Amino acid sequence: MRTLLISLMLVFFGINAWSFESSENDKYSISFNYLLNMNTQGNNSTTAINLSVSPSLIRNDIHEFGGTLTYSNNSSKNSYFNTTSESTVTSLSGFYRLNFPVGDSSAKNPLIAYVGPQVGLVSMKNPTGTSSNTSAGGQVGLNMMVAQNLAINFHIFQFDTVFASSTQLLITQSIGIKYYF
Repeated sequence: MRTLLISLMLVFFGINAWSFESSENDKYSISFNYLLNMNTQGNNSTTAINLSVSPSLIRNDIHEFGGTLTYSNNSSKNSYFNTTSESTVTSLSGFYRLNFPVGDSSAKNPLIAYVGPQVGLVSMKNPTGTSSNTSAGGQVGLNMMVAQNLAINFHIFQFDTVFASSTQLLITQSIGIKYYF
């Protein structure tokens, strides 16, 4: 059932990288995103780190096809009881993004918003074991152009539904850079 659902999503959203040839209006990009969240309250401390890399092809400044490799690590420590818990999530996904300008494109730092679906594979490891499952979700973000070929990428919201024996929802945010070539 999961394979059928993912196949239907790929067809529905038109993510077929082999169905078109490269043209002079195409751009290539690579994004590197990072998020670090640390919290300490009394004897408890938590640390979360999220790293991702996303190469993509952008057609006519509108349609973006690509993939993302993400690594997330969450650890918590209780110094009073001297206990530590750690979990990691690794995912590989393909995405489609619809890019559109926000505001005046002739501004000093034009903004380009994006929204779109994604599907992928997720591997989760925690103290009780490791599981690998398929996922589907979406993403919303904003690129602030700081130079002709460089943008600050605000990955505002990404959600992934992980199809496991007990379905899970992963929500992430990050900030990074996006280089166009």
